[in-house]
Amino acid sequence: MPPPTLIWGTANPEGLADSYNGIYLSSSDIKEMVRQVNTARASEEPIPVYIEHGGAAVGRVVSAWEHNNTLQCVLELKQDILEGSIGAELVRNGHIQDLSLGYSCEIENSKDGGLRSRHKGLKEISLVKKGARHKCHIHACTSY
Repeated sequence: MPPPTLIWGTANPEGLADSYNGIYLSSSDIKEMVRQVNTARASEEPIPVYIEHGGAAVGRVVSAWEHNNTLQCVLELKQDILEGSIGAELVRNGHIQDLSLGYSCEIENSKDGGLRSRHKGLKEISLVKKGARHKCHIHACTSY
C-alpha cells in the first residue's frame, strides 16, 4: 500500500475582528474551527478533504492550528484510492496550489431587524486550483 501524502497549508487568511458579523471567519471562528478539527479527529469522524469541493473524499484533515490569526492545517491524502493518488500528484506538479474551506453558517434575524451570523461549522477542506480567498496556499507536500 502506498504511503499517504501530507499537505500543509493555510486554509483561511487572517481572521476578521470578533465584532465582525458576516459569513467570513473572525478570529474566534478560526479558534472554533481548530476545536472542531480536534473534536472530529478524536471522534474518529475526521473532516474530509476533496478536490474542488466535490467527488469522492481524497483524505482527511489530521491537524489544525491558529498561527498569526490564520487557520493552518495538515491534510492526509489517501494514495491507495485513485482520487487521492491523483490529488497528491496534482499538488506535487503544481497544478493545485490553494486550499478552500467548505463550511456552514447559520443566519438569524436580529432584534433590530438585521441579519446576524451564528455558528460556522467546518464541513470540508478542498484542494483547489485557485482559491477564492487570498493567501490560502499549499506550503508543503510530502509522503512518509
